[in-house]
Amino acid sequence: MSGTIQVVTAAAGAGKTTRIVDDIAADVGVRPPEEILATTFTIRAADELVQRTRSELFRQGRVDLAGRLLGARFGTVNAVCGQIVAEYALELGRSTSTNVIADTNESLVFAIAADAAIGAHAPLLNDLAESFGHDDPHPPGKEPPDWRRTVRSVLSLARANGINAEALARSAQRSEQSFLALFPPAAASGETLDAALADAVAAAVAAVPTTPSATANSGGLPALRAAHARLSRDERLTWSAWAALTKVKCAPTKDGRSYAEALAQVAAAAGRHGEHPRLCTDGARFIREIFLCAAEALQAYQTHKAERGLVDFTDQEALALQVLQDPALSARLRERISRVFVDEFQDSSPLQLAVFTALAEIVEASTWVGDPKQAIYAFRGADTDLTQSAFAGAADSATSDVLSVSWRSRPDIVRLANAAFGPAFERMGLPVTRHAFSRAARSDNGFDRHALGYWPLIGKVDEQAAALAQGLRGVLAEGASWSVEQPREVHRPLRVGDIAVLCRTNTDVARYAAALSREGLPVAVERTGLARTPHVELSLAAYRWIADRTDRLALAELARFFAVDPESDAWLQAAAQESDDALQAVVPIASALSALRDQILNLTPAELLDAVLVLPEVVGRIERWGDHAIRLDDLEALRGYAHAYEAECMASGAPATPSGLLLALKGADPQRPPSLAADAIQIMTYHGAKGLEWPMVVLTGLAWEPRARLFEPTAEVDGELDWRCPLANRWIRYWPWPYGLSGSGCDLDVNAAASQPGQEAWRRAAQEDTRLLYVGVTRARDYLVLAPPAKGALNWLKVLDDPGGSPHVNFPAEGDNLIRVGAETFVADVRRLAASEEETLRAIQLTHVRWPAADVSVPRPLHLRPSETQSEAEWTIVESMSLGGRLRIDGVTDMASLGEAVHAILAYDDPARSVEIRWADAQATLERWGILGLSAVDAIAASDRLHAALAGRWPGAKLTREVPVVATLGDQLVRGRIDLLAETSSGFAIIDHKSFPGAPDLWTERALRYAPQLALYAEAVQAATGQRCADLFVHMPIVGALLRLAPARPPTFPSSAGGHAVT
Repeated sequence: MSGTIQVVTAAAGAGKTTRIVDDIAADVGVRPPEEILATTFTIRAADELVQRTRSELFRQGRVDLAGRLLGARFGTVNAVCGQIVAEYALELGRSTSTNVIADTNESLVFAIAADAAIGAHAPLLNDLAESFGHDDPHPPGKEPPDWRRTVRSVLSLARANGINAEALARSAQRSEQSFLALFPPAAASGETLDAALADAVAAAVAAVPTTPSATANSGGLPALRAAHARLSRDERLTWSAWAALTKVKCAPTKDGRSYAEALAQVAAAAGRHGEHPRLCTDGARFIREIFLCAAEALQAYQTHKAERGLVDFTDQEALALQVLQDPALSARLRERISRVFVDEFQDSSPLQLAVFTALAEIVEASTWVGDPKQAIYAFRGADTDLTQSAFAGAADSATSDVLSVSWRSRPDIVRLANAAFGPAFERMGLPVTRHAFSRAARSDNGFDRHALGYWPLIGKVDEQAAALAQGLRGVLAEGASWSVEQPREVHRPLRVGDIAVLCRTNTDVARYAAALSREGLPVAVERTGLARTPHVELSLAAYRWIADRTDRLALAELARFFAVDPESDAWLQAAAQESDDALQAVVPIASALSALRDQILNLTPAELLDAVLVLPEVVGRIERWGDHAIRLDDLEALRGYAHAYEAECMASGAPATPSGLLLALKGADPQRPPSLAADAIQIMTYHGAKGLEWPMVVLTGLAWEPRARLFEPTAEVDGELDWRCPLANRWIRYWPWPYGLSGSGCDLDVNAAASQPGQEAWRRAAQEDTRLLYVGVTRARDYLVLAPPAKGALNWLKVLDDPGGSPHVNFPAEGDNLIRVGAETFVADVRRLAASEEETLRAIQLTHVRWPAADVSVPRPLHLRPSETQSEAEWTIVESMSLGGRLRIDGVTDMASLGEAVHAILAYDDPARSVEIRWADAQATLERWGILGLSAVDAIAASDRLHAALAGRWPGAKLTREVPVVATLGDQLVRGRIDLLAETSSGFAIIDHKSFPGAPDLWTERALRYAPQLALYAEAVQAATGQRCADLFVHMPIVGALLRLAPARPPTFPSSAGGHAVT
């Protein structure tokens, strides 16, 4: 490389940002500030970097350089790449005015753009997904498999790894071949295996004892009966059902030997499913179709963006790399950029690393700053093996530096981190000489309590959460003995906002948040997965059933949500019946939803969602679950997403539909509203805690078992990694899991884990979990509390063990207070926490939600369209005026265009102008609409005779054409346009033009069709002006008639009381 690379390895809390600030401040003295490029991975970090650097320059008295630094390239990776792309847009063949898709809207734009491409593959993929158990019932909080999410993952990996359509096709072939190699040789006949299982299941069902034991009921009897029901209908079993039947069991002494033997026959027959030819065929087809769908969806997405002048963040990075790889363009860029700083380098994707290495070739010097020990974002596309290779390779070939002094944590926390992680990091290729803390800059002066805590949690998972909650309440009650250090060594008592509880999963986050809330402790919860919260799931299940009455899954979900007894399986029994009647009978809002379905064409997707959310039964059910404010915030976020979807559709010209909104939600997986109050205990995942710190950190989830990501799309590399060519030899491996949420321990599971890709996946998973645990430990400033389950294996800590050796971390035994880590010991605050039976319940916060007392099964739409208005009132023609003879319309076949043309002429024509100008304008209008059979002279004659009739009826009246109307009538909004409004001495009159050419005996019937529309306009005018608008006319210029309408009895429109209108 032409430029030098300096690698700075910065341990957690070792002053990484300060080092970058100092380096940039020194560098502006030797080069123009405008030639500096500094990037990091979040907007907040980028803003902090530029502000701290400018503050340092101001402190040094270099005010001019601080001002010029605003001209430097500071920003996130995509932001600085976007600047490069904008400068060379013309050379890239792109417009200079390009709109960047916000990160929060990318999923929505993709869902809209790729809808047709994904929909084309949906029939086949849905069938295969059903056979793979994707539609099986799943427990609350457990995310079911979704092939659309897999397609998006393949697509995202392809873009982040520079994989084109041809490489995707090769990836599909290799994935298929390697997947099929995991199965034993196929049996000669799948029908034989089907028949054997069917016979075994039938025999087992016949042998079921009259009163099955608890072991039998929990050991697969429901699965056995469900399989028998499907087989009796000549339906194929899903592969998840085959897998479930391999694990059926009973209590032989209670259920009888014959039933036990029958179950053994079922398990043996089901256990041969790995030999089934159809399983291999389904898997191969699924792989091919996933990759083909991803390639076509990617093409559709790229085309959609190109047609609309849009780019997303990945586009910016890819286009910037294109500039950097072009010799002529990179030579010009070299004149503008001479120095590069990269922060959080370890989180780079292969594409981003390609950008950084290309930048390093054209600038004088680059500084890459990061910590390989904190590389935890592989699931977001970062390649930790690649960035670690780049760290090591660049450090060997250039200058390197290490920041190893912890300025964050107390000495025992630093010592624990070194002792616990040093050997594991050595095995990962991260030597202690570069990656261990050299010392802690802080001391223990002023602290009365130990820095480390061991608080084992007794009981089951919910009891453990309650125990921790009560333990934290006790700590806060102990007051000043728990002190925290502020700047300048000032100490104060621990406060509730000083504590963070880190969890391994979002399910754990919800569990601990609920437990702490019950103890009256304020909590700030990391908020992810809006669509996976129960209150949103309930709302969307109702929405889905409205959109598609054949969606039995949505109806079954509603039955489960509205079950009177949460423990009852009555809803499941209803779902098992053929007819939907049983399910609808246990869904109290079924009739209301059916009524809303009848109104679906009159409501936008967002209006339909609002109609669901205001149903009293929905509101009442959600209120029963408590946490009202949080749940209502989530529902508001859902409404906001629906409106954003409609706005995006409007901007792109795409139709907004209920099914489109559901698809967009599934693709976007929007976040819940943030809740990060400073005066509350922070509860979040370990991933969410990266980059943050607290005085007290509690680590939970230590029993988590590392899991290899074998059955999800993964970027693979052929041969040795080469960080200088980060996009070379990359492909995507995808093995589908055919057993839904079950099947663990089956032959496929075992064979995949034993394969070479499986062993690599396990290595990567174990190393990432090691780094993630390190991130958790190093978040603590003053107190680090380890809170594992009191019983059971602490699987997560096993990643620190020497393979084949004894446990590396040993917690205190009963009566002891020493944590032993390798050869070192640490004194800890030991508290064995158990939930007390006397819980301190917080006061329930009631949220009052109003709804009409009457049954509001069909809410009226917010927007009332005058042209679609209906009324129960009876109308009649009370006056008919002849304005002259019929106009000649020879040869006119497009009556709609004729009407538009005549309407435009009447709206524009001014009788005060010269007749020649009026004829010329009328002729131009007729030509523009392609009307040849009506002369301009006749059109102007129609205008003249109308004005003559109006002048004779209301001398001196003020006539206003095309009057826009916006009015609030009751709880509805009216928008429209009045063709001609006459302001007379007695009030207002409305004249509506209708170019009807029919016979006289049809005039009355046609005019009366428009009576509700005119009456609604009259309501709006009266609401706006306070004056009466009683005269309503339909003007038929083609036949020369002016008809006055009046109601035979009062109309039934919304009252205008309290309304507001603008005309």
